Amino acid sequence: MPQIDVDICVVGAGYAGLTAARRLTAAGRTAVVLEARDRVGGRVWTQRTAEGIPFDVGGTWLGPGQDAAYALAHEMGVGTYRTWTKGEHVLVTTRGVRRYRGLVPPINPIALAGLALGMAKLNAMARRVPLDEPWTASRAATWDAKTIGDWLGNVFHVPGKQARALLGASMRGLFTSDPSEVSLLHALYLIRSAGSLERLLSVEGGYQQDQLEGGAQEMANRMAADLREAIQTRCPVRDIVQDVRGVRVYGGDILVRARRALVTIPPTLAAHLRYDPPLPAERALFLQRMPSGSVVKIALIYDEPFWRSDGLCGESVALRSPIETTLDASPASGRPGVLAAFSFGPLARKFAALGSGERRHILIDTLVERFGARAAKPVHYHELDWAEEPWTRGCYLAHMPPGVLTQFGRNLREPVGRIHWAGTETATLSHGTIDGAIRSGNRAAAEMISAEAAVSSQFAG
Repeated sequence: MPQIDVDICVVGAGYAGLTAARRLTAAGRTAVVLEARDRVGGRVWTQRTAEGIPFDVGGTWLGPGQDAAYALAHEMGVGTYRTWTKGEHVLVTTRGVRRYRGLVPPINPIALAGLALGMAKLNAMARRVPLDEPWTASRAATWDAKTIGDWLGNVFHVPGKQARALLGASMRGLFTSDPSEVSLLHALYLIRSAGSLERLLSVEGGYQQDQLEGGAQEMANRMAADLREAIQTRCPVRDIVQDVRGVRVYGGDILVRARRALVTIPPTLAAHLRYDPPLPAERALFLQRMPSGSVVKIALIYDEPFWRSDGLCGESVALRSPIETTLDASPASGRPGVLAAFSFGPLARKFAALGSGERRHILIDTLVERFGARAAKPVHYHELDWAEEPWTRGCYLAHMPPGVLTQFGRNLREPVGRIHWAGTETATLSHGTIDGAIRSGNRAAAEMISAEAAVSSQFAG
């Protein structure tokens, strides 16, 4: 078995792992990154049509406050551009398809007031959640004992059935899971990490404001090119063995001997690695209790973004539809036109269970209803069910059911001997985003450099 000797072995070549490896090598350490896939980027994946048109089937957008991602884009020479927002939005309810401008959906005033009240309450509660240690919030035990679905279902929290349905759909989209699966405390933590619920949900001024030229994977590709032979793809890690001298990481046909290991893969995958000695019970139980959500993302490419000339921005939201939302994901030039369509949580699982022909038929009919007859003829159609991806098993972030944060949260970033942890789930700011993954890689790299410096100082003394 070929052997590689380095200072640090990184498991996973997503944005967390690549960022950490890059920072480590810049600091004079040697590193190797073992990646199970035949590509880098992790939960970010840019594909191309036969004509070379890039389109994203994974994480895509950046927004205000995500300074680490913008800094990395500048560092790597990757430009950003604004998501198209000019024109009307589309809302689909039991009353039919309605077009509107601005941020206020065309629902009855009572429902609108209930929606505003519910969002304001969630923002106020989230401000009471500490970023570094959410499990220490004064009401952490109470909030972690129920789901965000429980909270939304209370008419005293969110008056109005339609308001509750809209907020429920928002949470389903954020966690790609049913609100009944997600701890209220974790939902508040996500809001706190973004600054507000409005920022999480908005395009202009929010998390969907900007896109990366060449696709969201472009920065990852350029980092991998800089790291060169340090990137080892098609090397799924199976075992991590540690002792007082270092670690041995077995991936594919390669053995890596290193002083430390950094695990950056999604928690549901990290839970299935074999650790020798076994992880402490609390850390192992924590990983087992962080499932990823279900999302089917579809990219539809048209000769041009026809919806723009029809006075639409491409953004749509529908209640009780398998395709809950769409966004304009066209390149900066505006041609061709790209629509991104999403199915989340239980709706995604039901949608994915259908035959491919039936899925496409449902999607096209849905888009025609929202955007007109021209939506029926995309020149390219691509769908991806992230739960079926063997080296991901769900997107876009792992969620925590009730009781997990308060019982096990202190293990979130705590090293286990010589094994360190990164990934967007470990981020405090921009939790669950590309920016969060980058921040976690920077944090983990600094942590390992500091740990090694402390060891060297001890021996020097």
